[in-house]
Amino acid sequence: MAEYEHLLHEVHDRIRVITINRPDKLNCLDQQLWKDIQHALKEGDEDPNVGVQIITGSGRAFCAGDDIALLTQMSDPKVSKDLLIDCIYGLYSTLIFLQKPLIAAVNGYAYGGGCEMVLLSDLAVASEKAIFSQPEGRIGAWPMVFATFGPSLLGLKASNEFTMLCEPVSAQRALSLGLINRVAPHEKLMETALELAGKVMQSSPVSLKIIKETSARIMGERLYDFWISQLRSLKEVARSEDWLEGAAAFLEKRPPKFRGC
Repeated sequence: MAEYEHLLHEVHDRIRVITINRPDKLNCLDQQLWKDIQHALKEGDEDPNVGVQIITGSGRAFCAGDDIALLTQMSDPKVSKDLLIDCIYGLYSTLIFLQKPLIAAVNGYAYGGGCEMVLLSDLAVASEKAIFSQPEGRIGAWPMVFATFGPSLLGLKASNEFTMLCEPVSAQRALSLGLINRVAPHEKLMETALELAGKVMQSSPVSLKIIKETSARIMGERLYDFWISQLRSLKEVARSEDWLEGAAAFLEKRPPKFRGC
């Protein structure tokens, strides 16, 4: 299997654990890490010795979303095209079309793209210390995947609690909203995730494959429509003054002054 700069991976008893390992940056996603996660997931999906995959993070975060340095470059057409097509679309389409179950083991902060990875996982267990958020609206951006799939997966109002309020959501609240399946003591997070993986593997592989294919067909149809609309939205947002102001305010650690243009 391939080696990655900021990913660790190991297989035990047909359970593959992928760990996002960029703790000094709260496991934020730069362009290469977006691509490496999708490659690692595909690698496990194609491995006959793997039945279930678990994705988790090292340090204080599961994944705190996009690297802000990347967001400040989004007005560059080359950067935005690579991020949208090769990075974001590549990873989320991979998550939707995986043939084997994926469990998110959320050890800490799951913000932005990290929260969306949890949304698109098949099962999710979170540490009692985990915090979830879709803060994009606060920096003049928008949560592309959560806004598209959240209403159908969680219900409209539960989804809007993430996308419109943009507030941190505790593990217990995320459980009540349907984003995750279990809350575990922090020190027992991986034990709980491995236990879930073991239970999943007691089901017929044929049945699991059909379950995955069925959900992929439904979500895949929405994915295409989503992508066409998001390409248009990106052009609008990336050229807006609110986007530039939001990114600048975040870097300067001050409240943004949005003008609605």
